[in-house]
Amino acid sequence: MRFDYYKRPLFILTVFYALIIICCRPYFERRAAGDALSLPLYCAEIEGVIKEYPIKHYGLWRMELRTIGVNSRPLKAGIMAYTGDLGGATLGDTVVFRGDLKKPLSNVVPGNLDWPRYLAGRGINAEGRGGAFTIKRKACFALRRAAAFRQAALDVFDLKLSSEAASVAGGVVIGEKKSISPELKTAFQDSGSMHLLVASGSNVGFVVLVIYFLCGRVGLRKRHSWPLALLASGFYVLAAGFDPPLTRAYFMFGAGLAALLLERRPGIFQGLVIACLLILIFEPLALFDAGFQMSFAAAYGLSMGMTLWGERLRLKGLAGILAGLFAVSFFAQAGLYPLMAFYFHKISLISLVSNMALVPASGLIMALGFLLVLSSKISVLYGIFSFLAQRALDLFILGIKFFAGFRFSAALVSEPSAWSAAAFFVLVFIFLHAPLFNFKKKPVWAMFALSLLMFGCGKFFTPRPGVSLFSDGKSAAFLFGAGDGGLFLVNAGINGAKLSNAILSAGARELKAVFLPSLDEKDSSGLKELGSLIRVRRLFIPYGPLPDGLNAEAEKLSRQGVEIKRFWPEESIFMDGVKISAAWPCYVSGGKKAYSAPGYTGLPGKSRLSFVFNLRGSEAGVCSGGGQIFLKGPAFEAGGRFVEASGGAAIEIPIKTNIFK
Repeated sequence: MRFDYYKRPLFILTVFYALIIICCRPYFERRAAGDALSLPLYCAEIEGVIKEYPIKHYGLWRMELRTIGVNSRPLKAGIMAYTGDLGGATLGDTVVFRGDLKKPLSNVVPGNLDWPRYLAGRGINAEGRGGAFTIKRKACFALRRAAAFRQAALDVFDLKLSSEAASVAGGVVIGEKKSISPELKTAFQDSGSMHLLVASGSNVGFVVLVIYFLCGRVGLRKRHSWPLALLASGFYVLAAGFDPPLTRAYFMFGAGLAALLLERRPGIFQGLVIACLLILIFEPLALFDAGFQMSFAAAYGLSMGMTLWGERLRLKGLAGILAGLFAVSFFAQAGLYPLMAFYFHKISLISLVSNMALVPASGLIMALGFLLVLSSKISVLYGIFSFLAQRALDLFILGIKFFAGFRFSAALVSEPSAWSAAAFFVLVFIFLHAPLFNFKKKPVWAMFALSLLMFGCGKFFTPRPGVSLFSDGKSAAFLFGAGDGGLFLVNAGINGAKLSNAILSAGARELKAVFLPSLDEKDSSGLKELGSLIRVRRLFIPYGPLPDGLNAEAEKLSRQGVEIKRFWPEESIFMDGVKISAAWPCYVSGGKKAYSAPGYTGLPGKSRLSFVFNLRGSEAGVCSGGGQIFLKGPAFEAGGRFVEASGGAAIEIPIKTNIFK
């Protein structure tokens, strides 16, 4: 591996094409969405092709459908279809059903899954819910066989293994993780082994090596063995759902095979570039998919790290084995931390160590899983492999929970700025290529200086002041961002984990204060979980008799160092340059704010206080427990601006810093 690899036309073409996709994302989304749909559309007859393996979602089967026609009219569009009866349909089948088509709706809390945006990124702009599917045309032979193998494997796991072991085996062997319990999923995340539940390059490599080994045992030559391995791994990719990690590994293997057949020296880097370009040609929007980004970041780090550092890490005996395992774990994860912080707001601190044990163990699980499925018709072997697979999975799950059980196993992190992420990637690039650098030359130190400058820019450019209003469909909340003055929250009635993600996505790791608009439990139901995830400096509670649950949580937070304050309407406080005033309950009348008559009772369900935030001349009045805000100041129109929380996307309004008095 040399630096001139980055000068090759194929790499430059791939980078240029990726930049085009980024700059023209709306165009690619419109192209992927296909023909425009007039929504809503009720009792429509929809014909389309199933584009993914259906999964069970709250009692219904959910899958992506590419329509062929709607109401007997040709129409090509992407929809997310839901049905209670698949009628035996699966990936690749052409089906017909009658149902309602509507725009995707979701109550979006910042920092959490934006379902409509996620679907738009896949070229899907409608959801269809209807009755039973009728199969009009079955998929091609290869897809039918792959789907049958997948279902047979899952049926065997469900029959011969415990429910927990079956869910893990389905994820490790075939990439099916829908039945993983929330507790076990969290354990996988905290131990840094979530990637083992996604069928990826290691699975494809396992199939390739097994087929190549078997071909060698029967005397087949290399030029015949590799194509057979390519066919077998292709069949596996179809059975596992051809997600980005799978297609990346498969295209890399295909590129390597082509190089061997053409008597060219195969290069891992070239294979990675070819795989990336091919995927983006067929699915340009995959560039914005977290799985695509993390798969290629891990593959790049692993291939570059082991290629350039491999000779320096060769040791003998046990030390060599441990060094090799640690190197694989380190290089595969080197470039993933900013992505994990951005998408999940959590990084595993123990993953470098845990993966040294869990990755080899997952290889054993994969082997036993395949043997269990293939021996299902041979009773003696079937019993032996089911016993071995169950015991191995029990130990594997025990190991997952062991590594996740450490207090320091994982940490919540705020979303990194673009400057910080770029600086981190520059440092990773320098480290991966360190064996090629001459550290006496100026370019290396210039790159170090660039990374430090980027880190400095990330600290210098603080978050812009702004407000955020959002709802989960049951309760609303309001976030006031004072720039370097921190974040303030009104109403903790939304799920605490979602609230913590909203705070972390704003680039903060703590709340300066939480204001409860009333003593009603619906305004504090998320406080307990929020307090366990995010540092809260102060909690403001209205006067009145505290419910038992809120009283217990306030006492717990107080013991943890949180300052608890009670307040009445018309009281004010200054914090970090922000003046916050409690006010009588307000309401909307003709789009204008009006206050109710004084007489706050403090009783739950009787009245909810309003608040006014003032930051250097810009004012935000918060009513209805955080569900309505009135904005005043030089940044807004003369009469102010009224905003109300509703179902759907969150409302985020920046406040320009150059307008403050």
